[in-house]
Amino acid sequence: MKKTLLYISLMMVMMALGSCTRNHGDIGPWFGTWHVENITAGGSPVTVEGDYFFQFQSKVFRVSQVKEHNQLVESFGIWDENGDKMAIIFPDSGMFYIEMPGLESHNEFTIATASSKEVTFSKTDATGTNYTYRLKKQP
Repeated sequence: MKKTLLYISLMMVMMALGSCTRNHGDIGPWFGTWHVENITAGGSPVTVEGDYFFQFQSKVFRVSQVKEHNQLVESFGIWDENGDKMAIIFPDSGMFYIEMPGLESHNEFTIATASSKEVTFSKTDATGTNYTYRLKKQP
């Protein structure tokens, strides 16, 4: 009986470890959770409520805002990178709940710097305001 329980436990652990994967292959350093360290608008720092997080997996994108008392607001979209350009799109604007400065339902970013631990990218909105985002990879 002990051997059977040990065998079942070992199989469950192996299955759990084997299921930790990146859908559709390795997406490089983008995979995982990134904390938005700061945002600037027109070169001036923007004060935001709570903390924002970007998560990348396959072509799926999630942005979340953790507000006071751990209130969570999130939206899901798709993303694509091509050289120094990144598109983040929320196809269903009715499901776009995030109130993040400069973030819209369709975003075209220019990546200024990128490493496996930090990234900086920017975009200019329809009014001509340039937003810059600096993100740090979470462990």
